Amino acid sequence: MKSGDKKAMRGDSDQIIHLDYRDFGRWKVEKFARYVDNLLLARRNVDLHTFRLHWDPHVPLNCNDVRKWIRYAVNHKVKVLDVELCMYDKTNLPPGIFTCRSLEDLNLQWSGAPFRDYEHKGLVLPDIIKLPSLRKLTLRDVEVHELPLESFIARSPGLEDLHLIDSAVCLEHIKSKALRRLTIDGSMYGPDRMTISAPNLISFECTGFSLEDIVWRDQPSLESAHIDTCGRTFGGESRFTGVLVHAKKLALFGCDIKVMLENELPTCSVFENLVTLEIGEWHLTKDFYVLLHFLQLSPRLEELTLMHKQLDEAEETEGMPTDGMTFQCPLLKSVTIQYSEGDDGIDKLVDVLVANGISSDKISVTSYEDIKKRAFAEEARAEEERPKKKRAKKNPDWEDDDSDEQSNPDDPSGDEYDPDDF
Repeated sequence: MKSGDKKAMRGDSDQIIHLDYRDFGRWKVEKFARYVDNLLLARRNVDLHTFRLHWDPHVPLNCNDVRKWIRYAVNHKVKVLDVELCMYDKTNLPPGIFTCRSLEDLNLQWSGAPFRDYEHKGLVLPDIIKLPSLRKLTLRDVEVHELPLESFIARSPGLEDLHLIDSAVCLEHIKSKALRRLTIDGSMYGPDRMTISAPNLISFECTGFSLEDIVWRDQPSLESAHIDTCGRTFGGESRFTGVLVHAKKLALFGCDIKVMLENELPTCSVFENLVTLEIGEWHLTKDFYVLLHFLQLSPRLEELTLMHKQLDEAEETEGMPTDGMTFQCPLLKSVTIQYSEGDDGIDKLVDVLVANGISSDKISVTSYEDIKKRAFAEEARAEEERPKKKRAKKNPDWEDDDSDEQSNPDDPSGDEYDPDDF
């Protein structure tokens, strides 16, 4: 049996097809397309649970092939469709995806509209959307207006997870009693005022909006929230701490977050369930008030991350008075302080924590530059180990050598990617 046939048999074992460009070395797109075509031909004519295609190398796939593979998945009643591409050649998404009755989890991240389309920045949804089994939806660089979103919600009664990444366009009202998790990461044409009516929401993530642009109706009781804002002030209609006070995990970043907390913490209830808190993105060492007051209201806190931001030269800040303010967090296990190299005043922040009973052994201080270096090194190491782990999983007796099972021994370089060919 040829190696491609063996891979096809392995891919079919659990009705899951998982195609990740990192598993195919330096294959040319033509060789990869032949492999996928053979994989689908080799499958028994049974329903497909998962079709996952992640492709982001130097050369885009032929989009006719992509549409052909997606059509195969839809025709075989796929439940999980997860496709991430570096480029797509049409503005309109394939309409067949959005009438697939079996689909439960849909993830489309296709890098926006073609560059030659001057009317649209993102990809466009079809007019007809009917996904009765859909439970989770993730869209990146897709133009999501209020009307198609209403179609998703109305015709997908079980939709619990909604994640819009650089996709929101004029979403004035998000209304759903079924929604449990909501992510809005950036807006395609700039943020607009947005009202959220989702009383059963337990997780909320929002990036790139001003806090004043988020209005709550039918306030939920969140278990976790990650909010990274771009505003400077806050005078919103909603009492924001009302949706946060029962959370177990919070990540709150931005200057308008600081202003909101200054206004609301004095009359806020205790964060009885809060275990993990990440907070900052303002000059913490010149304004301790929000931090100290938040810690006063967090008696069960176990993990604390403080993200310090140095002031710009033109910025000035006047911290609120903290005379006599103390806190007690007896369950606190670790404190991580992150800062930019050259920032001053970090020792002062450490001293305040130690003065309130936190052992210096529990406090670690690290720069953003070191964090990036470590992340880069870990990613490089993971990429280097990926082929070895894959081979070891397939063959426990495999020993590391310089051979490459994905290459054709009769023509070791003919089907590999060569930049000079493009």
